[in-house]
Amino acid sequence: MKQAQPACFRFFALLLVLLLSADASRAQFPRLNDLAAQLEKELKPVKPHLVAVADFRPPYGADLPQGHYFAWLVSDALRVRAKKHFVVAEHKSFDADLAKLHITDPLGADVAHPAISPQIGADVLITGSIERQGNSYILVATPVVVTTQKFLGSFRQQIVVNEFLDRMVTPLPQNVARAGTNGAGMPGCIYCPDPTYSDWARSEKISGVSVFSVLISPQGAAQQIRPLKMLGYGLDEQAYDAIKKWKFRPAHDGNGANVATIVPVEVTFRLY
Repeated sequence: MKQAQPACFRFFALLLVLLLSADASRAQFPRLNDLAAQLEKELKPVKPHLVAVADFRPPYGADLPQGHYFAWLVSDALRVRAKKHFVVAEHKSFDADLAKLHITDPLGADVAHPAISPQIGADVLITGSIERQGNSYILVATPVVVTTQKFLGSFRQQIVVNEFLDRMVTPLPQNVARAGTNGAGMPGCIYCPDPTYSDWARSEKISGVSVFSVLISPQGAAQQIRPLKMLGYGLDEQAYDAIKKWKFRPAHDGNGANVATIVPVEVTFRLY
């Protein structure tokens, strides 16, 4: 016969589940930092001047928002670690430079072309793949010496999928009015505490604004949240987790009834 668990045991078990759930969205950052540490160790003997990280791409070749996001975070983590050894290109600027050069596949022959490789500017390009397997993304990062096309070691990291990552590719409903249009009013904020800073962002003194598109239900809850403009350094996931708990005064239609609306929400991070 199974014995009933003491109430105190059930309480602590529930508390552990809640803590693990809260930490799940942040667990990826130590793993990405570990990946950056492996890359730094591989690159130091090469003594590059400038290193750039290309977006991680899925096997089928199409762009994936999560692939850009992970490459951005790895790039920032590598920049922090490698300050004394080499320079790491700012990822979003590097993406823009690739677009200007019409390089659509950094893994392909474009980079080796004699007319292209000098324009990239980087001595080493970190290319990568991303593939979803069940509840995880599998990242594989491989540094390539641009001028010789010499591939260095490949490094693998597993990142647990969470709600924030899934929402990057989940569109909001098209049949819900944007706040302030089609007779729908503007919702208001009733309880909207600030998110906490990530340790990573605080150590780097990062400030700025994350922007989200939020579907606010007729009951005033943030029913769906989609990131639009991100800061990196873990701040966007902190903002996402905070918005989920916010309470809103719902928008009204022309008859005064509560209606669902979609509204842009800005979350400001400021250290001082």
